[in-house]
Amino acid sequence: MTQGHVIQHNSNDTNEPIYFFSKGLPGFEQLKEFSLKEHNDTFSLLSAVDQPEVTFITVNPFEFYPDYEFVLPEDTIKEIKVNDEEQVSVRCIVTWHSDRLKVSVNLLAPLIFNTVNSKGKQIILQNTAYTTRHPLWLDSAETGKGGES
Repeated sequence: MTQGHVIQHNSNDTNEPIYFFSKGLPGFEQLKEFSLKEHNDTFSLLSAVDQPEVTFITVNPFEFYPDYEFVLPEDTIKEIKVNDEEQVSVRCIVTWHSDRLKVSVNLLAPLIFNTVNSKGKQIILQNTAYTTRHPLWLDSAETGKGGES
């Protein structure tokens, strides 16, 4: 079985790959093609090709939650035709907020990408403690305390 913790981040990609989501994304089922563009070392932008105003900020969840782990469902493996775990890349959608302490990441519904055939799917994890609103920065509480030095 393919597990999430073995997936790596490809930061050397200078192209803007287009991924095909056969069922779209929840709430955006009509949109099937999305580009994934590296914004900087931390964030990527997932944008609908047909409606670029539909853009999601995403991150590699393993950079923020090294223990993040899940089993890739068999139906997802078949749907996006994964033959090898090296083909898989994972991103999670970020909910941005002007207050850094309120920026969160959705670990319950990761985006799964097959980097070889450019197919993608958002899955909803079952029987897990993960939620849609984990703090993006775990040190947020400490960095927000105290006054000026």
